[in-house]
Amino acid sequence: MIGLIGISYKTSSLDVRERFSLPKEEIILFSELLQAETGISDIVVLSTCNRTEIYFSQSKYEFQLASKMVYKTLKQFKGVEHKSWQSFYSKSNEEAVNHLFEVASGIDSMIIGEDQIIGQIKDAYVFCTDAGLTDAVLMRLFQKSFEASKRVRTETKIKMGTTSVSSAAVQKCASLFPDLFGKKVLLIGAGETGSLVLQSLSKNGVQKLTVTNRTLEKSLKLAARHNCVPLPFDQVAVHLYLYDIVIVATGSAVPLITLEMAELSVKNRNGNHQVYVDISVPRNIEQEVESLENVTLFTIDDLHSVVNTNMEKRKESVSTANEIIKEIANDYCEWLASRSLRPAIKTITNNMSKITKGELSEYNKVNSEEIQKAIDEFSQHLTQKYTRLFIKNLKEITANGRNAGSLEIVNGLFSLEEKQQEITK
Repeated sequence: MIGLIGISYKTSSLDVRERFSLPKEEIILFSELLQAETGISDIVVLSTCNRTEIYFSQSKYEFQLASKMVYKTLKQFKGVEHKSWQSFYSKSNEEAVNHLFEVASGIDSMIIGEDQIIGQIKDAYVFCTDAGLTDAVLMRLFQKSFEASKRVRTETKIKMGTTSVSSAAVQKCASLFPDLFGKKVLLIGAGETGSLVLQSLSKNGVQKLTVTNRTLEKSLKLAARHNCVPLPFDQVAVHLYLYDIVIVATGSAVPLITLEMAELSVKNRNGNHQVYVDISVPRNIEQEVESLENVTLFTIDDLHSVVNTNMEKRKESVSTANEIIKEIANDYCEWLASRSLRPAIKTITNNMSKITKGELSEYNKVNSEEIQKAIDEFSQHLTQKYTRLFIKNLKEITANGRNAGSLEIVNGLFSLEEKQQEITK
């Protein structure tokens, strides 16, 4: 069974989401605790600025119990004491499959059709797979999500206009500063999001760009790639006042811009307006910064209000995208359901073969080699024919493995080895 619990910008505010953020360095530790507490070991964790989702594969528990166990383990791991279940959603099997495909295709994003999410899903999948946390069910699920994303983005117009949080952040700045050309911008963060921010800033005519990162090598590489000025991270505090716009996009678990740093910047700017944009989760700029005079602070949730002139056209693509998603999801669910038939099919095939061999052993004692060969060939043909008939009827009766009740009865009929041994005696 596939299960999912998650929290997103649709169900909770930023201050709740950031408590449940799971950066890569915590995923393996969380998986170890989850396995110790529940026995669930096959997971993929997707943690972005807009959502934290845990996909899991297991057959030990009923879904509602399993989802609550995963949630409680997450709370325990993150040290969250207050109740937050009302902010979470949980889905199983087909609903979980459809949800992942919608997320991968950008339908469930804050900005419909945004591009960054599919890269984040691929990174999450590769990380968890390399760590040995995924089984065949999750592997195929995420590979099919990549297929859904590719088809939706190539067969619809869902990518039109602003399609990423990074470009929305720059658009927000442009609404405050009509002339971005002369503005000085500092980017803190040299990851994928940071790179997309720089691309968007360049497209909007910004030329005075500075980039910094806790790892100097990363900031140097990104600065060279985008023709920016690198700034050592330990010099951010003393140079902060130089910048009209400060954008923070990192995975830091603690604030990188403190109230004290922002206050010093305000003193040195002589009343000039300064804009901070925090697109990190957890937040990397202390919330109190927004109370300062001549300072504007935007967080990831503030980007909801970004005006997108192409939004309606992208919304029109959602129905077509859903048709594509439904087709690929059905294909995956058929495969998933058929996996439940494998034990019964294997047992039917093995038992038919045992019965045939048992019956032939008596005939072969009294017949010539030529007759034995003819009987063997005929019996094998008959065995294969009836085996195929059994399997065909099995798939029809169980709706290709979807009808759990019928499948349980079938497994009961064919799974007991001792019954077959009695038949062959």
